[in-house]
Amino acid sequence: MSLLLVFGTRPQIIKSVPVIRECLTRGLNLTTVNTGQHYDFEMSKVFIEQLSLPDPHFSLGVGSGSHAQQTAKIMTKIEKLVVELRPSVCVVPGDTNSAIGTALGAVKAKIPVAHLEAGLRSREEFMPEEINRRLIDHCSQVLFAPTKNAVTNLSSEGIERNKIFLTGDTMYDLFLSESSKILNAKLPEVPIKKGKYLVMTLHREQNTSTPETLREILSAIKEFGATTVFPIHPRTKNVLRKSGLLKATNHIENLILIDPLPYHSMMRLIKDSEFVITDSGGIQKEAFMAATPCLTLRESTEWVETIKLGANVLVSSVDCRSVVRVMKYLSSNRKNIIHRINRSGQPYGNGKAAKKVVDILQNRYSLPSHAQPG
Repeated sequence: MSLLLVFGTRPQIIKSVPVIRECLTRGLNLTTVNTGQHYDFEMSKVFIEQLSLPDPHFSLGVGSGSHAQQTAKIMTKIEKLVVELRPSVCVVPGDTNSAIGTALGAVKAKIPVAHLEAGLRSREEFMPEEINRRLIDHCSQVLFAPTKNAVTNLSSEGIERNKIFLTGDTMYDLFLSESSKILNAKLPEVPIKKGKYLVMTLHREQNTSTPETLREILSAIKEFGATTVFPIHPRTKNVLRKSGLLKATNHIENLILIDPLPYHSMMRLIKDSEFVITDSGGIQKEAFMAATPCLTLRESTEWVETIKLGANVLVSSVDCRSVVRVMKYLSSNRKNIIHRINRSGQPYGNGKAAKKVVDILQNRYSLPSHAQPG
């Protein structure tokens, strides 16, 4: 009578925190696993410690590799683990290689899979995360949809309605519960003023696989001229180094490269910025939660609510001219966009998604509590 919850990246940790806390509050028999998909393991450890989570019961040490290599390693290791533990259900957050590897490894061992953050669709056929999320949804027995749009996506693909549950988003749960810590979080020791700087994150292959695309983005940052803080992903840093562009960043006076930040500091950095530039799904959504405008360097997004509500603008053609044009739009319309976000209502729930998730799991799989819900 147990739950198995598996994560392997920092975004997955963030999605999982409220669920783990709810399980601990109720005294459920919960086992957590870190696949180690992110090779910057120490940074994941910082996230776990900062958010006051117990250390994972198992660490699989999968490390970096191609999509196929990572997925295969995770499938093999998870299969062995679930055969040994025989959990009642395996909870899989998000759409990473850890998520698809875990879902396939578990379901092939006849362990039910519950997908946390189900039903997202960007309509990009060969996007790795899109492939993962579609496959996970169609091999899961329980699907926790964060938004109404996600429910519609799942229903339209023929997934049985009794498997789908609209819960809200656990990342919004965490944002609300950590709001005071976010407001008081330590910012990086760099010369920035509230509302007078940008935050940029880049990690997707479409933006980092070629020096030409990176050069266009860096040119846009330089031309726009605003101080831009860039918590740089290890893979992006490696691409910049190999292409010779890392040295070139030293000559962009308004660009500040820093190491990735812990959750509270990153959220405050986003909240206090003028706007955000990103290709991350999670950052788009977190910017919305923080009422910060966002420029997304992608052709489409799974977080369509941010587009419909005017908080997020896609730049499908990543060239200097297009990026600068949208940057100017966000800067000149920032107050109106923030006002629109604040008046839009919250599409990601009421901050009680984790409670709904655990209620459903507990009822569906007859999981006994050893403590009263908080």
